[in-house]
Amino acid sequence: MNKEIACRMLGQHINSWQSLLDALPHPVFVQDTEYNIVTANRAFIGLYGKNGDVRGMKCYQLLHGKDKPVKNCPTVRVLKTGNTERSEVHEDSNGRVLLMMTSPIIEDNSIIGIVHSFTDITELKKRERALQRTREAFLNMLEDIHESYTELEDLFIKLIKALVNALDAKSPWTRGHSERVASYAEQIAKEMGLDEDEIKNLQLAGLLHDIGKIGTYDSLLDKPEKLTAEEFEIVKKHPDQGAAILQGIKQLADVIPIIRHHHERLDGKGYPDGLKGEEIPLSARILHVADSFDSMTADRPYRPSPGREYAISELKKHSGRQFDPQVVEAFLKIID
Repeated sequence: MNKEIACRMLGQHINSWQSLLDALPHPVFVQDTEYNIVTANRAFIGLYGKNGDVRGMKCYQLLHGKDKPVKNCPTVRVLKTGNTERSEVHEDSNGRVLLMMTSPIIEDNSIIGIVHSFTDITELKKRERALQRTREAFLNMLEDIHESYTELEDLFIKLIKALVNALDAKSPWTRGHSERVASYAEQIAKEMGLDEDEIKNLQLAGLLHDIGKIGTYDSLLDKPEKLTAEEFEIVKKHPDQGAAILQGIKQLADVIPIIRHHHERLDGKGYPDGLKGEEIPLSARILHVADSFDSMTADRPYRPSPGREYAISELKKHSGRQFDPQVVEAFLKIID
């Protein structure tokens, strides 16, 4: 289909679409295959503060302030591939950050136009940048003291606790979580006869196990409903992100694998690496039980605490599949 026919076909639909587009809360505009904006909804006009019509403008003029298509722009790729581009972050000329979805409009197996929809995530990006600065400050502080770790071990632990408490205190749902998990893990390790160094490493891993959530949007962690599958995939990255944050600190070399694998399951259905059984470090199996128990006995934004007895029943129910039976047995002894 040539471009002239595609543009004419698109034009035939625009009037019938306008009421629907204007009813959408998210900014949307439609362009033809020549990059001309053929219509935009009220939300889009409001977002860009335009008093007049944007129809006839080139999309790259409006979004990028350029006089020709931008290299690697989603529009260019969609016109070539016909595939929807999701989660493309675009920073406009006004300093706003928009999460953009670019989708082809297909008729008679041909692309006749492109529809763009936007979500303004400026505030989320500001938080993310603030968290990045906090992360960098955190790493700098750890790097400043790690060379004298042996002499300053007590200070090191207190500093980690202070930083972890600051992270946990960002949300009423996580306050005190890391210290409780570290305490449970320590007690399990002692019950199972682990040596002093292993217990120390497990304490540190308990304190730092959720440090990877420093890179997760607060809106996900505090969401009052259950996470969607896509949102859960973001949260599932935190063990790997935590390991990445701490890599390079040689004093934590034995702690990092515990953090990375504390969400692995005995049956191989955990994350991030899908390890099974003995492939999972024992300390990570201990931390998994401690973390799961505290999570199940704490309130969450999407549900109240199901209670201690429920948590115990879940540990028993999933012992041998999700949890190491020996770890569960040791834990049940210490909480009794």
